[in-house]
Amino acid sequence: MASEVKADKLSPSGGTALQIGDASDTITIPTGATFTITDGLGVAGGGTGLTSFTAGDVFYATGTTTLAKLAKGSAEEVLSMNSGATAPEWTTAAATAGGTGQTGFTAGDLLYANSTTTLTKLGKGTARQGLQTNSGATAPEWVNSPQSLMTAAGDIIYASGANTLAKLAKGSDDEVLTLASGVPSWAAAAGGGAWNLLSTQTASGASDIDFVHGSGDIDLTTYKMYKITAVDIDSSDDDVDLSILYSDDTGVSYETTNYENMIAYLIYANSNWSSAKNSVADALHLETLGNGAGETCSFEFTFSNPAGALWKAAWYTAVLVSADGPLTRQFYATSMWKSTADVDAIRFTISAGTFDGIFKLYGIS
Repeated sequence: MASEVKADKLSPSGGTALQIGDASDTITIPTGATFTITDGLGVAGGGTGLTSFTAGDVFYATGTTTLAKLAKGSAEEVLSMNSGATAPEWTTAAATAGGTGQTGFTAGDLLYANSTTTLTKLGKGTARQGLQTNSGATAPEWVNSPQSLMTAAGDIIYASGANTLAKLAKGSDDEVLTLASGVPSWAAAAGGGAWNLLSTQTASGASDIDFVHGSGDIDLTTYKMYKITAVDIDSSDDDVDLSILYSDDTGVSYETTNYENMIAYLIYANSNWSSAKNSVADALHLETLGNGAGETCSFEFTFSNPAGALWKAAWYTAVLVSADGPLTRQFYATSMWKSTADVDAIRFTISAGTFDGIFKLYGIS
């Protein structure tokens, strides 16, 4: 027969142990009733020994009769044993666990091993760089490739150090490649035993062409020998003369006296040689330039030491193509200006009309 005992508190009659029922008895707590264990239900009694939890907590044993809780980890962490192999922990997956050991990446990153059990990442390089092993042969690295350095037409690649590439941007027209502090550089052509281009002038419907000291043409100190080449000289009028004159005052006025030359020329059509020695009004005299179709003249004119204290010497060769015949006339000549003054300017002038052509001035130191 069931009986009901109502009490606010049950206490042991002696000591601290209170037993409810015997080993074979069943103790029932009806559905809907609340049974509160103030200090939690121990593991030996089938509980956890813990009184509260947070979503995601994980239980693990800290001893044969004790449970503990491990708070949840961060996103994408994995559960692994700690370094002492005594308890679980949340970590980024290591390479030994099939992970990377990294917590984040940027598009283009590369993974590589920096030990037998560790991976690390190499950030992406810049456009057109190449992947190579570093100087210590310990890890990959991004380095400049020839394609990444050449960013403009005319760039030149050179070694700026051992196993290091650099670029040299293109120079300006007529500059030459030289060395400066041991590396390539572009510079204006200078002495060194070779002809250096100093100036180019293109005549188009011109009556005169001048090369003048102080304007980037004639240099009275650096160069001792000069050469002027002229190609494709074409005159507007027929049967005219082309002359060279000197000036000792940078082109304010040109001298027409004290010249003397020896001219020899061969007319190819009949192989006749002609020669003359003249005291003339110019240092060079090319006769009978024509204006017919295809008629032209080209020459080389060389003169020495325009700042010298002696008379000024010059020599030239020229070829004149004539439609009369047709024939060619080849000139060989020497010339002098019987003056000790500086040659500060040189003028090419035509006796009538105008002329076209390309004139280049060279100097040798």
